[in-house]
Amino acid sequence: MSNKILFYTHGLVDGGGERLWSCLASAFKARGNDVIFVQDFEADENRSNLDSSIPLFTIGRSHWRAVRRLADILRQEKPDIALSAIGGSNTKLMLAKWLARSPIRTVITYHGFCEWRSGLLSFVTYLALPVLSAFADCTVAVSDGLREQLVKRWGARPEKTITILNPVFFPAAAPVPSEAELCGRPDVLLAVGRLVPEKDFPTLLRAFARLERPSARLIILGKGPEEARLKALCKDLGITSRVTLAGYSKEPWRFYSQAKCFVLSSLSEPFGNVVVEAMAYGLPIVATASAGPQEILRHGKFGRIVAAGSDLQLAHAIADTLEYPGDPAQRRRRADDFSFAVRVPAYEELVRSVLGKANAVHASPVSPPGTPTTTTTRPAA
Repeated sequence: MSNKILFYTHGLVDGGGERLWSCLASAFKARGNDVIFVQDFEADENRSNLDSSIPLFTIGRSHWRAVRRLADILRQEKPDIALSAIGGSNTKLMLAKWLARSPIRTVITYHGFCEWRSGLLSFVTYLALPVLSAFADCTVAVSDGLREQLVKRWGARPEKTITILNPVFFPAAAPVPSEAELCGRPDVLLAVGRLVPEKDFPTLLRAFARLERPSARLIILGKGPEEARLKALCKDLGITSRVTLAGYSKEPWRFYSQAKCFVLSSLSEPFGNVVVEAMAYGLPIVATASAGPQEILRHGKFGRIVAAGSDLQLAHAIADTLEYPGDPAQRRRRADDFSFAVRVPAYEELVRSVLGKANAVHASPVSPPGTPTTTTTRPAA
């Protein structure tokens, strides 16, 4: 059955969550749903991932004005269900629903351990989780580790909070090298992420400086407030000529197809879309011990995991990986577990479940004694 679905986030900027939201909206549109997309402000980085036929509403950066305009959209468009993501979007969606007196079903999603630090409204969105998760139909976390924190630290309702591991977009025809071809590549390390403290690129740079491979090069894709600091550190470490800060790329695929190893140095990472993207191209992974990468890599089965913040451990793991990069085909098979074809059905089932409960309540407002009021499902990893 076709549904009218509203996706809401702050803006299509250069982040994994924003990429997910634009691609997920497009996937629902491709599956025959009536989709509308709402953002606070315009951004170009992930705009190309949003199907051009999807109506796009921009409602403004002012929080209260955005809430009022979002309430107007709920009244006028009358979507069946709305899904929100990133920063304070969850709070604003729930306020807009209240202001509009709308019967719309709501799903709020959380994508980061430290997202609460990004602004006052983001902090409120985590602090108010006991209330938000009580009134939302479902709260989604993108990894088991994040779900555990939402419940234990922030007070999310456990019976209404589920894990859905991210669907990750990558080209179906992504070239996977043979083991011999990968071994023969130049020693090019690739890292992808916003240049923010949470990604801990300084530790990566220090690890790279320790490598006894003078021909090795490091490419970092991303932009953010840490750029000047990272450039200064490269100069201090004497590695400026071997490190490229390439900025954000809407189409990062050529970088994956040329690299020999992918490195993720984050202090915390709730999921790690870029890890899956790299594995889709057969790249060996060196990642820090965060919840998302550990789940993706099956605690070391599909890549090397080191302690966060240790440039020595990271350097040793990178050196070993460059020497013995392993089987690319095995990593591609693991990446396929997170493809849109495999993972989008979990979101479709969530939408069906939420709307199905709504229809059941509408048809039979009085439930028999003992009937459970919520159902929690977790897609298999």
